[in-house]
Amino acid sequence: MVDMVSLTSILPPVLAVSAVAYAVLAVRVARTTPENPNNLISIFLFLVAGMVSGSAFSYGATDVNLYGIGRTLSFFSSGFVLVVFYLIYREFTVGKAHPILVAMLCIIPISTTVLVLTNSMHNMIWQVFETPSGLEFSEMLDHSWNRQIYAPYTYGLFALSMLLLISRLPTIAPAHRGRILLLLIAAILPFSVSIANTFFRIGPPEFPFTTVSMTVMFPLFAYVSLKLRLHEFSPLAYQTLFDHVRDPIFVLDKEQRIICANKAAEQLLQDVEHELVGRKLWEDFPEARAIIEQAKDLDLTQTLRMDTNGVYEVSVGPLAGPKGQNLGMVVTCRDVTQRRQALEKLAESEHLVRTLIETSSNGILRFSRDENDAGRKFRCIFANRAAEGFAGEGAGTLVGMPLEKLTQLDPQRLLRHFTAVDQPVSQVSFEVHSDVGEGERWLRIVAEPVGDDFSVTLVDITQRKRTEDKMLADALSDPLTGVLNRRGFEKEAAACIRRSSVGAVLYLDLNQFKSINDRFGHQAGDALLKAFGHRIEFCLRPEDVLGRLGGDEFAIVLPGVGVDDVKHIARRLVQTASEAYIIQGQEITCTASVGIALMPKHGEELWHLLSVADEAMYGAKSISEEEAANDHAAYVDAATAN
Repeated sequence: MVDMVSLTSILPPVLAVSAVAYAVLAVRVARTTPENPNNLISIFLFLVAGMVSGSAFSYGATDVNLYGIGRTLSFFSSGFVLVVFYLIYREFTVGKAHPILVAMLCIIPISTTVLVLTNSMHNMIWQVFETPSGLEFSEMLDHSWNRQIYAPYTYGLFALSMLLLISRLPTIAPAHRGRILLLLIAAILPFSVSIANTFFRIGPPEFPFTTVSMTVMFPLFAYVSLKLRLHEFSPLAYQTLFDHVRDPIFVLDKEQRIICANKAAEQLLQDVEHELVGRKLWEDFPEARAIIEQAKDLDLTQTLRMDTNGVYEVSVGPLAGPKGQNLGMVVTCRDVTQRRQALEKLAESEHLVRTLIETSSNGILRFSRDENDAGRKFRCIFANRAAEGFAGEGAGTLVGMPLEKLTQLDPQRLLRHFTAVDQPVSQVSFEVHSDVGEGERWLRIVAEPVGDDFSVTLVDITQRKRTEDKMLADALSDPLTGVLNRRGFEKEAAACIRRSSVGAVLYLDLNQFKSINDRFGHQAGDALLKAFGHRIEFCLRPEDVLGRLGGDEFAIVLPGVGVDDVKHIARRLVQTASEAYIIQGQEITCTASVGIALMPKHGEELWHLLSVADEAMYGAKSISEEEAANDHAAYVDAATAN
């Protein structure tokens, strides 16, 4: 009894000091690197301080209000510290959690905090008993909310976060893996002690084993935070280094020490990764060190001769964090030895013609078999500026590229021609078309053999194609209304009918057009035809074909529609056409007649269907305009061929 009394008098001040220490540590972490936006570690330490201070208030308390303050701090801090620990796991491995997920994780901690603050109304979290020796408080697991909801949630979320973080350890860079292990050790010990006390009844249930263990672990938390600076950790998974990439890649920290390196980098430095980690890259190579020094805060690409045989293109760029903070740099080395050798050979033999080729408006490329490739693929060994504009993604992107990747050149057709064994190699010419940012582009490709290689000339024929298309469109369209003329309609409509198994052909004309033409003049008649054509277009679908056959006669092909839909469209056309027109400031009323032929019922040939529709239209003209206007449905039924 004496020991318990002395413990209740000694432990709260110790816990209070520990809480203050955690709070000071949290402030120190938050202020150490203000440019680093990752404050999760600082928040985690603040919440730990809240848990410890809660135990300082509640342990051995005989006052209901003091106990309530302690329990409120403990429940609030312990609930949210697990949410923050889960967010730390996400931050260090797979990336930030979605705000909706964070909000869902906060539901139970918020609900529990509300219940704690209102516990005096319902006693769902703890109860107070008066005993001869003074006030006593019920255990946490004596209440269903704590036992069935809060405890499973907190322990389950913490266990899940730890297991997921442990499973992700192999994907974390070796230089950072030790920090994460220390964080796990510092977190697992209090977690294990809490489980042992809460669920296995090891030790007195009222003793704050969890917060005492956190007090004991304070030096480790301080070491991880201040010495190892865990809050500056930048997650870097090995899969992002793409070990299968042939280019050596090094990731350096702010002190220019190697954090990690891919397989190609190991081969370049002739050492394994775990031996390279922590060393400074090219410490004894002044030229390379100069490049790295110049590239601390900017992207830089320079060519560097590593030895007498190898030339590398070294690209150095800053390694930025999620909010733009500088975390180090990435060094990429690309072996350009073969490309340089190829360019030098070309320079020796083609220096005089290069100027003409480079200034040519036609794209010129040369392809040669790659002798170092098992399949002896054709690769581009030369490309002028115009070719880069036609087929490349920027200056210098074509040289070294396999022919198969240049899809704009129809590579399969070129390969079939220049690898055929049953016919002599000769010149080949064809046209290709592609979509570019400003629209369509047409190229004429002329390829001819050059020894064992072949050259390709790219001629931009886009303007010629556009001119031809415009001439064809003008030849097939009606200059007045803008719709297809008779020739264009015959071409498009016949093709449309061949593609469709069902549909209809409509024949239309204006009933009073001649009298309107005579009364108001030809200009008014032309304007009426133009307006009538626009109204018809407004009622049709994109796949429908509309044409002006001559005079005031129009025809429509409606593919893929049934009888009811055809009649609905015809009624809409007749109704729309009968609405008044404003021509040259005058209101003109002009109705339209329609005839309908159905396919395949009335035929499958265009001009036969037009003939049937024309005959049906003239049969429907026997109905007076007044009757047709009053009952469009009856009129359309009469206009449908039998």
